[in-house]
Amino acid sequence: MSETLRPLSDAPSRQRALDPRESFIVQAPAGSGKTELLIQRILALLSRVERPEEILAITFTRKAAGEMRARLLQALEGARAPEPEQAHARTTWHLAAAALENDGRRGWDLLQNPARLGVQTIDGFCASLARRLPWVSRFGAHPAVTEDAWPLYRQAADKVLALVEARGAEGDAARLLLAHLDNRLELLRDLLVGMLARRDQWLRHLVGNAGEEERRNLEGALRSLVESVLADARKALPPGVRAELVSLGDYAGGNLAAEGAQSPVAALAGRRTFPEAAAQDLPAWQGVAELLLTKAGELRKGVTKAIGFPAGPGASAAMKGRMTALLDSLAGLPEVPGILSEVRILPAALYDESQWRVLQALVTLLPRAAAELWLVFRERGEADFIEVARRSSQALGEADRPTDLLLALDSRINHILVDEFQDTSWGQYGLLERLAAGWEAGDGRTLFLVGDPMQSIYRFREAEVGLYLRSRRRGLGFLPLAPLTLSANFRSQEGIVDWVNASFPSLFPAAEDEGRGAVPYAPSEPVRPPLSGEAVTVSLRCGRDDREEAAEVVNRVRQAQNEHPEGNCAVLVRSRSHLLEILPALRAAGLSYRAQEIDPLADRPAAQDLVALTRALLHPADRIAWLAVLRAPWCGLTLDDLHLLCGDSPDRAIPALLRDPERLARLSPEGQGRCRRLLGALEPALAGRGQQGLRALVEGAWLTLGGPACLEADGLEDARRLLALLEKLDCGGDLDPFESLAEGLAALFAAPDAGADGTLQVM
Repeated sequence: MSETLRPLSDAPSRQRALDPRESFIVQAPAGSGKTELLIQRILALLSRVERPEEILAITFTRKAAGEMRARLLQALEGARAPEPEQAHARTTWHLAAAALENDGRRGWDLLQNPARLGVQTIDGFCASLARRLPWVSRFGAHPAVTEDAWPLYRQAADKVLALVEARGAEGDAARLLLAHLDNRLELLRDLLVGMLARRDQWLRHLVGNAGEEERRNLEGALRSLVESVLADARKALPPGVRAELVSLGDYAGGNLAAEGAQSPVAALAGRRTFPEAAAQDLPAWQGVAELLLTKAGELRKGVTKAIGFPAGPGASAAMKGRMTALLDSLAGLPEVPGILSEVRILPAALYDESQWRVLQALVTLLPRAAAELWLVFRERGEADFIEVARRSSQALGEADRPTDLLLALDSRINHILVDEFQDTSWGQYGLLERLAAGWEAGDGRTLFLVGDPMQSIYRFREAEVGLYLRSRRRGLGFLPLAPLTLSANFRSQEGIVDWVNASFPSLFPAAEDEGRGAVPYAPSEPVRPPLSGEAVTVSLRCGRDDREEAAEVVNRVRQAQNEHPEGNCAVLVRSRSHLLEILPALRAAGLSYRAQEIDPLADRPAAQDLVALTRALLHPADRIAWLAVLRAPWCGLTLDDLHLLCGDSPDRAIPALLRDPERLARLSPEGQGRCRRLLGALEPALAGRGQQGLRALVEGAWLTLGGPACLEADGLEDARRLLALLEKLDCGGDLDPFESLAEGLAALFAAPDAGADGTLQVM
């Protein structure tokens, strides 16, 4: 019997989202069926457009793009089947049937020509734009897009560091910054690398501005940030609390000022009004924060002389009583400590001259750093996602000066849908603005943006959740976007949804803030009925004991498998370091698992030993590899014997030392036997290099050494996987060219177990 789902409370919003005449921005929390809604929207558009190419659907991952295209084709194919019973499925069926009717009328034949469905990743779309106008985008031959651009950033930063010896403004700026960082070149390099990784956020502000204009822009942005936080703080404090703080602050500040105490509270002395949300009142605000909060950022439990309330009878006792009563009243306002903690660390809204000189030096160097990075991209034939987005935007031109490409796209694309819009970066946001430049409500062109600001995860890609909040408030470009919110949760049973709704609001900000990317929690409504038993259990422990925790995880997994033998378990951890005991415990318990970028092959002893053996056989002069081979379980040379063998001969290759009888005679009898056995096993492999495949070479030597006997079952599987990877990297029995050895081995090191990113799935 199929599960009975509850009616959807957000059904009107879902129905309105299918209106192909309107533009929307939809907040779709986890489990709300956003992919299905996107499919339905595309189907609704396909039933009206003249060409399927009028619709562009943008996702952030290839997996999401592939899933969307597959589900679209599945829906179109399903429209040929009988109408389904479930209401939500019927909506998709009717929309797909209408799309198929338009398909047949116009002769698209989408089921046979799925490439006409415009579903792309944002990076793929940007790359296609840059390729179409290589002269304007300045890419020429399109570069490879790298997800790890940090080595390129460091190379560009090193070129900028060379300016320390140069004359002129850039040399002066480099020397000033270096002096500011205590002449530590590595700190300056790290600073430049970090800024290059975020250049889409600052480069547009620096180009074309100079001198005082730069200073006004930067100080204006700083003032806006300060006053935004102060406005939130003022709003968090009720009028009665503000009035009482004026009197109490004057009293406490006056006492501290009379004593000459260096306390922020002293700034409140003599004030007759509560500070406004203005940058010039920041010292008074920080006095309020100091008056109310402990050093740990919590509300004070009592008052002392240190904050201006000395002990004593009469007036002193009365003022202390009023302050205690005020603190008690604030205990019912949980947002106050958080916002006042932000106030505490706010910087002044104006730079003093020494600060401005340092900042001006950075502003002078950053455009040069961006230019050097561009040259590095050209030399290496690689670029990062930010550069691809920037160059694709250049290929489109500006709204008032469009290129032929933008004009062509404007006449072809009439509907744009964006999935996971909360993960849009500044560069990608600018691209969407150019694509929708000139679009207006009611002109037949629409935007449909879907995302969940509570799930913004791509900060490493410079995603800014504030852009989602801005678009919901102001629209995109000149096109207003009607906000819709989905609340139904199809994924989890009622007990889990209720627990999340009760637990998460306190973890999120109370109110949204575009500038700081603050997003409040939006509750979900369960569609699936509750299951028997507790939905969520919490086990608390005193102190940290990783081994005990790993044993508990194993017990919980076994219990879950016994209760649900057909299911899988997921183990979520805050960071990889928490898995150091859990993974061995799972393996020891015979529990198989899948993971990605959590338990890499490079961290396994069997793989490390085989990599050392590979390096030793391919390069007899690789001293570190040979030392690792001598220490591996198949040889096990002691540290004393290792030192006697090669400690005084840093320039001689270790195979030559192993062949030297006088050298071997220095070792212990056991050490001599181990070395003779090792050399006897490896001599045929060293002589046969290039005459057999790389895997056969390494595997044969490993078997001769007795490598399998040194491993347990999981180690044998690791060895098998690494040998299979060696087979893929084989080029004539070697890694060719020889200089690619490091890169080839890096590929081995990076090879993770397959599975979901950031999770451990126990089978």
